[in-house]
Amino acid sequence: MPITVNKDVCGLCRCEIRHNALFAGLTAAQLDAFKDVVKTSQLKRREMVFMEGDPCSGLYIIRLGRVKLVRASSSGKEQIIKITYSGDMLGFEVFYGSKVYAHTAIAMDDSELCYVSKAALFRILEKDPAIARKIIIALGSELNQAYERIGSLGLLNAREKMAHLLYTLANEYGVKADRGVKLSLTLSRLDIAELLGITQETSIRLLKSFKEDGILEIKRKEILIKSLPRLKEMGE
Repeated sequence: MPITVNKDVCGLCRCEIRHNALFAGLTAAQLDAFKDVVKTSQLKRREMVFMEGDPCSGLYIIRLGRVKLVRASSSGKEQIIKITYSGDMLGFEVFYGSKVYAHTAIAMDDSELCYVSKAALFRILEKDPAIARKIIIALGSELNQAYERIGSLGLLNAREKMAHLLYTLANEYGVKADRGVKLSLTLSRLDIAELLGITQETSIRLLKSFKEDGILEIKRKEILIKSLPRLKEMGE
């Protein structure tokens, strides 16, 4: 009888990962297919994983740390497309035949990544439909998140966007504290601005106004959300 790995633990490196990660919940036999093709690498903070336009050679899974996906405009202005965390995947371009990566991926912390080449990944998917189903589910989740983000960016003003972002981050990554919910991730004002597609000055002004309204407290890069219901109402 096959042994099923705990859904929150990577069967290859035993690190704690999120539910949508590729190596969570696979049987011992399925993991055997990956153990000889997965390579791990360590990156320093601000080191590049791949650059927009680089050959799309394979899929990355974040083992530890955070990586931001960035796209630059023709004028040189950058916007963060997404911030990815432990268990998230990078390089979805491999699944729709792109020859190059569409974004630039940069480590936000000292990070560890697992890597599977495109050729090795497709050999495994062709042999095991169960693993292919996991990939389809992950792709569907990624697409749904993209739709949600496009909708919020297109319909909300800057203040509503900020409220929506903080509420989403608090729900996904918040830690309960005595007086509210503490965001257990560090984002600079510039990071927040690039996520929302606004200027850093606007980001600073909005966070200050939320603080003055008693919605949150800010201590350096730590944010304590004091009223999630108000954020939810403002971001709808």
